[in-house]
Amino acid sequence: MIRHDRRRLLRGLVHGSLAGLPLAQLLVRSAHAQTAAASPARMLFVYIPDGCSPEHWHPSGSTTGFTLPEMTQPLAAHRNDLVFLRGLNMYAGGSTHEGGIRKVLTATNDVSLDVFVGQYYREQSAHASIHLGIASTHENGAGYVSYLGSEQPIVPEDNPLRAFERLFGAPGSPSDPEARRQLSVLDAAQADLGRLQSRLGQTERDKLDRHTESLRALENRILAADPGSGGVCGNPDWNSQGWSVPAGYNSYPAYWNRDDQFDSMARLQMDLAVLALQCGLSRSITLQFSHAVSPTSLPQIGTSQRHHDSSHFDANSAASVQTFVTWKRWYCEQFAYLLQSMKNAPGSQGSLLDETLVLLCSELGHSARHDHRDMPFVLAGRGGGLQPGRFLDYRTANGGDGDTHAKLLVSLGNAAGIPIDRFGYTGHGTGPLSGLFM
Repeated sequence: MIRHDRRRLLRGLVHGSLAGLPLAQLLVRSAHAQTAAASPARMLFVYIPDGCSPEHWHPSGSTTGFTLPEMTQPLAAHRNDLVFLRGLNMYAGGSTHEGGIRKVLTATNDVSLDVFVGQYYREQSAHASIHLGIASTHENGAGYVSYLGSEQPIVPEDNPLRAFERLFGAPGSPSDPEARRQLSVLDAAQADLGRLQSRLGQTERDKLDRHTESLRALENRILAADPGSGGVCGNPDWNSQGWSVPAGYNSYPAYWNRDDQFDSMARLQMDLAVLALQCGLSRSITLQFSHAVSPTSLPQIGTSQRHHDSSHFDANSAASVQTFVTWKRWYCEQFAYLLQSMKNAPGSQGSLLDETLVLLCSELGHSARHDHRDMPFVLAGRGGGLQPGRFLDYRTANGGDGDTHAKLLVSLGNAAGIPIDRFGYTGHGTGPLSGLFM
């Protein structure tokens, strides 16, 4: 996790600044952050390992009249929350698993998009970005999806108890409502704001009103996220099953990285990601399931073959393909659970899913070929103005070569409210992905 201390953040509010940024600068930054999207999206990046079988993953049919094949069929109940993308390729950079995981969120940029978004909004939440893992560190020789800089990977937190403590375990803000009200930068600067409004024209006054409303919502989320403030963020209903590490456990692998805990870790970390987004702890959260060349084994899903082994399927053997289909269906079931949890979580207007943009990604296209073509990208939510319920096929772009996933990352950055026209690779042009946001 890349974090900011909540106490320091709240002290900043007391003294009329947010993480050391003066109010006037904060308002300017807030205005700049909203130029590219009327309602900048919160971002959730979800990685699953080892690519797919394209014919069993990608939909068929028209933009809105599409059907889902076996691998993605568990997402059918959420088809109106999703945008399926086909024909996007990852160019340049390294090859196979290691090159793919390095560039799926970077497009050969030094910094990954999840970190870039988090750093852009770093003064506006307790944590710039949050990085959670499910056995992402276990036997990982292939790398991670998040990068703070060139060759500076961010290792996710695989232990959900430790992650929860880092997010919610700090002492809370004052429980007395009047004491908490005094933490408000807006209340402290009310006179200055009044004088500023009197000098502005109506258009600029309306903009200032919108920005101060956004800051008020931010303050309320920060205060609500402290245990002393009560509510869902002050008293998180998390880990209701009481998962814990057995007393005296000191074996390899770490208890939370064991295969027999993978199911439980997935649910706990997904629930924690939803809670952190709902409480405004960060605008950018990454959830990494396992890692490239995944060694995970889950006999309970109906196969004894490890995930990476199953990804080397024989397209001419129905049984071999079905094993990999079984694995990918399981991952889509987890994604469906995550989406439903976000739909059930209230946002400021509508559900959390309405305000968030979720990217589901992997490091390979066709798993058995180890290529980076026709990547299995899926978007979810309505954050940033995304219109879900569509299947977009880019295979005919660039004379039939397909389009670059770097443009997808540009589009996601724009949806997060960041006015960029390039992110990493530019060999197939710049700007956002056509037709994604209308």
